[in-house]
Amino acid sequence: MRRLYLIGTACLLLGLLLSGCGPAPAATPQPAATPVPATPTPAPPADTPIPPTATGEPTATPPPEPTTTPAPDLSLPADWVVFADDERRLRIHHPALWDVTSPTGDNLAELFAQATGDESESIRTILRQLTETPDALDAFAVLGFLFDDPTIANNRFVSNFTGIVVPAEGLTLETYMNLVSVQLGSVEAITVQSVQVAGGLRPGGLDVASLRYTIDGAALYGLADGTQIDGWQIALYDTRGERLLILSLTGAVENFPPLEEMFQRLVYHTEFE
Repeated sequence: MRRLYLIGTACLLLGLLLSGCGPAPAATPQPAATPVPATPTPAPPADTPIPPTATGEPTATPPPEPTTTPAPDLSLPADWVVFADDERRLRIHHPALWDVTSPTGDNLAELFAQATGDESESIRTILRQLTETPDALDAFAVLGFLFDDPTIANNRFVSNFTGIVVPAEGLTLETYMNLVSVQLGSVEAITVQSVQVAGGLRPGGLDVASLRYTIDGAALYGLADGTQIDGWQIALYDTRGERLLILSLTGAVENFPPLEEMFQRLVYHTEFE
């Protein structure tokens, strides 16, 4: 049986409730129109010229200017560093400010020590889930946390990204996203915003599966009411099409725009052989 994973946080597919429509009301027959006899209009005298009616030429409406969305800058910053997992043939470029590691027992203990303060409870929850879920550490390839960033607007939730590697098992990207959407429907703290197969985020124009969602931070992590967390999950194949790498990014909504730009570059420059 194929296994799907909740990456970093639990996810929810929000069901849309559509109101039913009752039968259309019966049409009320309209009374037949009473014919009005036509009144003949006398013709003008033969010697009275009839002025021609000028017909103005239609004014041409110029076509609207096409609008184009500028392509994102996906160049690799010179100060980024590389996380490498030689066993999985995986290399992830990322900003040096991020704490990025493989989820071994020793590394998780070190991350636990760094996750101090009330704002890091969400990270400790994730780490506990990793250590308590059977085989989770075998699937997770990388964990990245942004513990110290003086520019963030909301430090109640530690921005993070995760990555797992699973067998593709013949799944297309469309099938993968559909299966994930079904799984997410059982969770009650996250709203899926979009699910699509998209191009432009991998060299050569290769497609990726893209899932965007929002998380109720109060319901899932006990954060202050109204704390919204944005998430973005990307799934891509290795070069042989035998495995899927699933990368997920989460951050407080106030902090997400620069995180999103970072994640686009990270996905584009990820090497997965």
